[in-house]
Amino acid sequence: MVCIFANGSYEEFVDVSRCEKIVAVDGGANYLRTRNIVPDFFIGDADSAKEETMEWLKQHGVTLKIFPKEKDEIDLELALREFEEEEKVVFGWKGDRLDMVLALFYLLRRFKNTILESPSLTVGYVEGAKTLSAVPGEKWSILPLGGDAEGVTLKGFKYTLEDAVMPITKPTV
Repeated sequence: MVCIFANGSYEEFVDVSRCEKIVAVDGGANYLRTRNIVPDFFIGDADSAKEETMEWLKQHGVTLKIFPKEKDEIDLELALREFEEEEKVVFGWKGDRLDMVLALFYLLRRFKNTILESPSLTVGYVEGAKTLSAVPGEKWSILPLGGDAEGVTLKGFKYTLEDAVMPITKPTV
């Protein structure tokens, strides 16, 4: 599992024991430095990482992939692309910039083997037939993002659906 640390908010300490690779995405390196978690990779344009964080990364021999500030991708997209074939979980993805959060939701369609995780919310992308397991009491939101979702079946939920269409203009939450 590739654990990617973005430049968003961190509600609590993140356990990295399941991480095979740790990737700091720009300002996400600041969080890792405060926790003394040395990443394997740094990816980004280094506009959000503090100068002392960049020095810390260099001192620890972290592989740095620094990109120009003017580019067509957001830093997190560069990290997702770098590890495209691997299972990924992204921490620190929630932040003050709604445009970045929305962009990331749409990137999930391209990088399907990616989960966004925080203590209060886990987000993933589903396409085609998929069985997901819920725990009683959990809150789920099922939202169509790229267009109407057809053939949606939800069993075991408070509101069930059978081969339903979920229009993008009337999401069911």
